[in-house]
Amino acid sequence: MLSLAELQSAMRDVSLGGDAGCLADVIVADGFSHTERLNIHRNNTTILLSEALGATFSVVKKLVGEEFFDAVARHYIRAHPPQNPCLFEYGVGFPDYLSSLPQVAELTYLPDVAQLEWLWNAAFHAAEARVLTSADLAPLNPDDYGKLVFTPHPSLRLMRSDFPIKEIWDLNQCGVDDDATVSLDEGGQALTVLRPNIMVEMIELSPGGFVLAKQLADGISLEDAFASAQRAHPEFDPTPSLAILISAGAFTTHILKT
Repeated sequence: MLSLAELQSAMRDVSLGGDAGCLADVIVADGFSHTERLNIHRNNTTILLSEALGATFSVVKKLVGEEFFDAVARHYIRAHPPQNPCLFEYGVGFPDYLSSLPQVAELTYLPDVAQLEWLWNAAFHAAEARVLTSADLAPLNPDDYGKLVFTPHPSLRLMRSDFPIKEIWDLNQCGVDDDATVSLDEGGQALTVLRPNIMVEMIELSPGGFVLAKQLADGISLEDAFASAQRAHPEFDPTPSLAILISAGAFTTHILKT
Protein backbone atom coordinates (compact mmCIF):
# COMPACT_ATOMS: atom_id res chain seq x y z
CA MET A 1 0.00 0.00 0.00
CA LEU A 2 1.44 3.34 -1.05
CA SER A 3 1.63 6.13 1.48
CA LEU A 4 0.01 9.45 0.58
CA ALA A 5 3.40 10.98 -0.21
CA GLU A 6 4.35 8.01 -2.39
CA LEU A 7 1.01 8.16 -4.19
CA GLN A 8 1.39 11.87 -4.87
CA SER A 9 4.95 11.39 -6.11
CA ALA A 10 3.89 8.54 -8.40
CA MET A 11 0.99 10.58 -9.80
CA ARG A 12 3.36 13.44 -10.52
CA ASP A 13 5.79 11.18 -12.35
CA VAL A 14 3.06 9.48 -14.37
CA SER A 15 1.43 12.80 -15.24
CA LEU A 16 4.74 13.94 -16.69
CA GLY A 17 5.32 10.84 -18.79
CA GLY A 18 6.46 8.19 -16.30
CA ASP A 19 5.48 4.51 -16.27
CA ALA A 20 1.85 4.01 -15.25
CA GLY A 21 2.49 0.48 -14.02
CA CYS A 22 3.37 1.60 -10.50
CA LEU A 23 -0.23 2.77 -10.01
CA ALA A 24 -1.95 -0.27 -11.51
CA ASP A 25 -3.15 -1.52 -8.11
CA VAL A 26 -4.63 1.78 -6.90
CA ILE A 27 -6.61 2.90 -9.97
CA VAL A 28 -10.19 1.65 -10.25
CA ALA A 29 -10.84 0.42 -13.81
CA ASP A 30 -14.62 1.02 -14.09
CA GLY A 31 -14.75 0.58 -17.86
CA PHE A 32 -11.26 1.93 -18.54
CA SER A 33 -7.94 0.36 -17.70
CA HIS A 34 -5.63 2.10 -15.28
CA THR A 35 -3.37 2.99 -18.22
CA GLU A 36 -6.22 4.60 -20.15
CA ARG A 37 -7.34 6.58 -17.12
CA LEU A 38 -3.84 7.81 -16.38
CA ASN A 39 -3.26 8.68 -20.04
CA ILE A 40 -6.25 11.02 -19.87
CA HIS A 41 -4.78 12.70 -16.81
CA ARG A 42 -1.34 12.86 -18.42
CA ASN A 43 -2.73 14.40 -21.61
CA ASN A 44 -4.70 16.99 -19.66
CA THR A 45 -1.61 17.92 -17.64
CA THR A 46 0.50 18.26 -20.76
CA ILE A 47 -2.13 20.39 -22.49
CA LEU A 48 -2.48 22.66 -19.46
CA LEU A 49 1.27 23.23 -19.15
CA SER A 50 1.68 23.65 -22.92
CA GLU A 51 -1.02 26.31 -22.90
CA ALA A 52 0.72 28.07 -20.00
CA LEU A 53 4.00 28.11 -21.94
CA GLY A 54 2.19 29.27 -25.07
CA ALA A 55 0.61 32.16 -23.17
CA THR A 56 3.95 33.29 -21.75
CA PHE A 57 5.94 32.76 -24.95
CA SER A 58 3.31 33.80 -27.47
CA VAL A 59 5.77 35.55 -29.79
CA VAL A 60 8.04 32.50 -29.89
CA LYS A 61 4.99 30.36 -30.64
CA LYS A 62 4.02 32.65 -33.50
CA LEU A 63 7.56 32.66 -34.89
CA VAL A 64 7.99 28.88 -34.97
CA GLY A 65 4.39 27.85 -35.55
CA GLU A 66 1.87 26.23 -33.24
CA GLU A 67 2.63 22.61 -34.16
CA PHE A 68 6.38 22.92 -33.64
CA PHE A 69 5.95 24.94 -30.45
CA ASP A 70 3.60 22.35 -28.94
CA ALA A 71 6.07 19.57 -29.74
CA VAL A 72 8.92 21.50 -28.10
CA ALA A 73 6.70 22.30 -25.13
CA ARG A 74 5.90 18.63 -24.57
CA HIS A 75 9.60 17.74 -24.46
CA TYR A 76 10.33 20.69 -22.16
CA ILE A 77 7.55 19.66 -19.78
CA ARG A 78 8.96 16.15 -19.49
CA ALA A 79 12.48 17.43 -18.87
CA HIS A 80 11.56 20.42 -16.68
CA PRO A 81 8.35 19.82 -14.72
CA PRO A 82 6.88 22.66 -12.63
CA GLN A 83 8.47 23.26 -9.25
CA ASN A 84 5.59 25.30 -7.80
CA PRO A 85 1.82 25.56 -8.32
CA CYS A 86 1.71 29.01 -9.99
CA LEU A 87 1.43 28.52 -13.74
CA PHE A 88 2.66 32.04 -14.51
CA GLU A 89 5.94 31.12 -12.79
CA TYR A 90 6.46 28.15 -15.10
CA GLY A 91 8.98 28.46 -17.92
CA VAL A 92 11.96 30.27 -16.42
CA GLY A 93 14.33 27.82 -18.14
CA PHE A 94 12.54 27.78 -21.49
CA PRO A 95 14.81 30.35 -23.23
CA ASP A 96 17.92 28.33 -22.34
CA TYR A 97 16.15 25.17 -23.45
CA LEU A 98 15.48 26.72 -26.86
CA SER A 99 19.15 27.61 -27.21
CA SER A 100 20.01 23.92 -26.82
CA LEU A 101 17.76 22.73 -29.66
CA PRO A 102 19.50 22.06 -32.99
CA GLN A 103 16.12 22.42 -34.75
CA VAL A 104 16.12 26.18 -34.10
CA ALA A 105 19.87 26.79 -34.31
CA GLU A 106 19.41 28.98 -37.38
CA LEU A 107 16.94 31.18 -35.50
CA THR A 108 19.74 32.68 -33.47
CA TYR A 109 17.53 35.44 -32.08
CA LEU A 110 14.83 33.07 -30.77
CA PRO A 111 16.23 32.41 -27.25
CA ASP A 112 16.64 36.14 -26.70
CA VAL A 113 13.07 36.80 -27.79
CA ALA A 114 11.97 34.10 -25.36
CA GLN A 115 14.03 35.72 -22.60
CA LEU A 116 12.40 39.07 -23.30
CA GLU A 117 8.98 37.44 -23.06
CA TRP A 118 9.94 35.86 -19.75
CA LEU A 119 11.10 39.21 -18.37
CA TRP A 120 7.83 40.78 -19.53
CA ASN A 121 5.95 38.04 -17.70
CA ALA A 122 8.04 38.52 -14.55
CA ALA A 123 7.55 42.29 -14.64
CA PHE A 124 3.81 41.91 -15.16
CA HIS A 125 3.43 39.72 -12.08
CA ALA A 126 5.87 41.64 -9.86
CA ALA A 127 4.73 43.30 -6.66
CA GLU A 128 3.21 46.77 -6.68
CA ALA A 129 5.34 49.59 -5.30
CA ARG A 130 5.36 53.35 -5.08
CA VAL A 131 7.44 54.95 -7.82
CA LEU A 132 10.24 57.39 -7.03
CA THR A 133 9.82 60.70 -8.87
CA SER A 134 12.07 63.65 -9.54
CA ALA A 135 10.05 65.59 -6.95
CA ASP A 136 11.35 63.20 -4.29
CA LEU A 137 14.90 64.29 -5.14
CA ALA A 138 14.20 68.00 -5.32
CA PRO A 139 14.94 68.72 -1.61
CA LEU A 140 18.41 67.18 -1.85
CA ASN A 141 21.55 69.28 -1.82
CA PRO A 142 23.11 68.94 -5.29
CA ASP A 143 26.43 68.17 -3.60
CA ASP A 144 24.85 64.96 -2.30
CA TYR A 145 23.64 63.62 -5.64
CA GLY A 146 26.68 61.41 -6.06
CA LYS A 147 25.88 59.66 -2.77
CA LEU A 148 22.43 58.57 -3.95
CA VAL A 149 21.66 54.86 -3.80
CA PHE A 150 18.37 53.77 -5.33
CA THR A 151 16.08 50.84 -4.58
CA PRO A 152 14.99 49.25 -7.87
CA HIS A 153 11.30 48.79 -8.54
CA PRO A 154 10.22 45.14 -7.97
CA SER A 155 9.28 44.85 -11.64
CA LEU A 156 12.56 46.21 -13.01
CA ARG A 157 14.31 43.84 -15.39
CA LEU A 158 17.28 44.57 -17.66
CA MET A 159 18.34 42.76 -20.80
CA ARG A 160 20.92 43.18 -23.53
CA SER A 161 20.80 41.30 -26.83
CA ASP A 162 22.78 41.16 -30.06
CA PHE A 163 19.46 41.32 -31.93
CA PRO A 164 16.65 43.90 -32.29
CA ILE A 165 14.45 41.89 -29.97
CA LYS A 166 12.02 44.67 -29.10
CA GLU A 167 11.34 45.25 -32.80
CA ILE A 168 10.75 41.52 -33.26
CA TRP A 169 8.43 41.50 -30.23
CA ASP A 170 6.55 44.58 -31.46
CA LEU A 171 5.99 43.17 -34.94
CA ASN A 172 4.43 40.02 -33.52
CA GLN A 173 1.74 41.67 -31.43
CA CYS A 174 -1.94 41.62 -32.34
CA GLY A 175 -3.02 44.26 -34.80
CA VAL A 176 0.38 44.74 -36.43
CA ASP A 177 0.60 44.58 -40.22
CA ASP A 178 1.45 41.00 -41.20
CA ASP A 179 3.68 42.28 -44.00
CA ALA A 180 5.86 44.36 -41.67
CA THR A 181 9.43 43.12 -41.26
CA VAL A 182 12.50 43.76 -39.19
CA SER A 183 16.10 43.29 -40.27
CA LEU A 184 18.54 41.57 -37.95
CA ASP A 185 21.14 43.93 -39.39
CA GLU A 186 19.62 46.68 -37.25
CA GLY A 187 21.85 45.35 -34.48
CA GLY A 188 21.40 44.69 -30.83
CA GLN A 189 19.35 46.40 -28.18
CA ALA A 190 19.65 47.07 -24.46
CA LEU A 191 16.30 47.25 -22.71
CA THR A 192 14.69 47.97 -19.41
CA VAL A 193 11.44 46.10 -18.81
CA LEU A 194 9.23 47.27 -15.97
CA ARG A 195 5.66 47.83 -14.84
CA PRO A 196 5.52 51.02 -12.78
CA ASN A 197 1.73 51.16 -13.00
CA ILE A 198 -0.69 49.01 -14.99
CA MET A 199 1.15 48.34 -18.22
CA VAL A 200 4.52 46.71 -18.76
CA GLU A 201 6.86 49.08 -20.57
CA MET A 202 9.97 48.31 -22.60
CA ILE A 203 12.42 51.18 -22.96
CA GLU A 204 15.52 51.01 -25.12
CA LEU A 205 18.69 52.24 -23.46
CA SER A 206 21.99 53.33 -24.92
CA PRO A 207 24.96 51.03 -24.18
CA GLY A 208 26.13 53.45 -21.51
CA GLY A 209 22.59 53.81 -20.18
CA PHE A 210 22.37 50.05 -19.77
CA VAL A 211 25.59 49.98 -17.72
CA LEU A 212 24.26 52.82 -15.61
CA ALA A 213 20.91 51.12 -15.04
CA LYS A 214 22.58 47.82 -14.14
CA GLN A 215 24.88 49.50 -11.65
CA LEU A 216 22.05 51.43 -10.00
CA ALA A 217 19.85 48.32 -9.86
CA ASP A 218 22.72 46.53 -8.09
CA GLY A 219 22.79 49.20 -5.37
CA ILE A 220 25.85 51.12 -6.57
CA SER A 221 25.92 54.81 -5.70
CA LEU A 222 25.11 57.31 -8.43
CA GLU A 223 28.65 58.66 -8.48
CA ASP A 224 30.21 55.22 -8.88
CA ALA A 225 27.57 54.16 -11.42
CA PHE A 226 28.29 57.26 -13.49
CA ALA A 227 32.01 56.48 -13.39
CA SER A 228 31.49 52.84 -14.43
CA ALA A 229 29.29 53.80 -17.37
CA GLN A 230 31.76 56.41 -18.56
CA ARG A 231 34.70 54.03 -18.26
CA ALA A 232 32.85 51.57 -20.47
CA HIS A 233 31.66 54.27 -22.87
CA PRO A 234 33.82 57.41 -22.61
CA GLU A 235 31.47 59.57 -24.71
CA PHE A 236 28.43 58.66 -22.59
CA ASP A 237 26.45 61.49 -20.97
CA PRO A 238 24.69 59.87 -17.99
CA THR A 239 22.27 62.67 -17.16
CA PRO A 240 19.65 61.98 -19.89
CA SER A 241 19.70 58.24 -19.12
CA LEU A 242 19.17 58.87 -15.43
CA ALA A 243 16.24 61.13 -16.27
CA ILE A 244 14.75 58.39 -18.45
CA LEU A 245 15.07 55.80 -15.69
CA ILE A 246 13.48 58.04 -13.06
CA SER A 247 10.63 59.16 -15.32
CA ALA A 248 10.00 55.52 -16.30
CA GLY A 249 9.57 54.54 -12.66
CA ALA A 250 12.64 52.34 -12.35
CA PHE A 251 13.15 53.09 -8.64
CA THR A 252 11.08 53.21 -5.49
CA THR A 253 13.20 54.84 -2.77
CA HIS A 254 16.59 56.41 -2.24
CA ILE A 255 19.14 56.83 0.51
CA LEU A 256 22.40 58.73 0.79
CA LYS A 257 25.49 56.58 0.98
CA THR A 258 27.52 57.34 4.10
